[in-house]
Amino acid sequence: MKSYKRLPTIPNVAKGNGVAITLPVGNNYEKVDLYYEGVTPEQMTNIRLEIDGRMVSEWPDGSRLASMDAHYDRKGTDGALTFHFNRPELHVLAERRFFGLDTMGFQTATIRFDIASDAAAPALEAFAEVTQSIAGVANYLTKVRRFFIPVSNVGKFEIDNIPKPAGASIAAFHLYMPDTSDDADALASVTKAELLVDNVNWHDVDAVKAANRQVSNGRDPQVNESTVIDLIQDGDIRHALVLNDTIQDMRLRCESSAVGQVELMVEYIDLHAAGRF
Repeated sequence: MKSYKRLPTIPNVAKGNGVAITLPVGNNYEKVDLYYEGVTPEQMTNIRLEIDGRMVSEWPDGSRLASMDAHYDRKGTDGALTFHFNRPELHVLAERRFFGLDTMGFQTATIRFDIASDAAAPALEAFAEVTQSIAGVANYLTKVRRFFIPVSNVGKFEIDNIPKPAGASIAAFHLYMPDTSDDADALASVTKAELLVDNVNWHDVDAVKAANRQVSNGRDPQVNESTVIDLIQDGDIRHALVLNDTIQDMRLRCESSAVGQVELMVEYIDLHAAGRF
């Protein structure tokens, strides 16, 4: 049976402080709603999900977390940031239930972040949708990892050093390079992103057409700030890129309309177990 629980009081909530949300272990978390007042999502920075002190996922701030959720058209809660540990955009209920933050067998589970020093008067409280952990049942978790790529010239560039942890899969690549020009389109500066695996191109389409296709599959692309290679846009997790030892080369071949830096957010899917990456 699913329950909705208030999480323990968050200590040290004040501007300029680092804070931690404690998730009592032994539960399977489908989502966590973090209600906030006197602070904006942009002012909650350096967000990390940790299990037994090891980072599982990271986001630069609450705005990025919300942006990635918005791409999937996940329904939010007014006045709250939501951490979706399940994947509500999957079409098959049984597959959605494979996902969650199962804390059985672990010692600690924590969401950490910093509150900016210019926050007004922060107040936080957290609630969680929880189901019972079942021993021996495989559980999968999305792990969000962040990488930085300098772009020194307008035009083509490649990203060829993306980690490929054996046994995991990749659901999506989010390339954040917001439009900073004065042009009228206000589109993100990565105008094309191709996915090549052992020289086979799996995503040979420009950013506008990629976003159009995503919209037709029920997505809400955040085209003003990101370009996304969404491998599971049809709601089928089996279309994720499986990372195995047969892959010799994996890279993104991109085109940019500006110079600067791309912030790449990779959504890995992995069996949630001790000792995994």
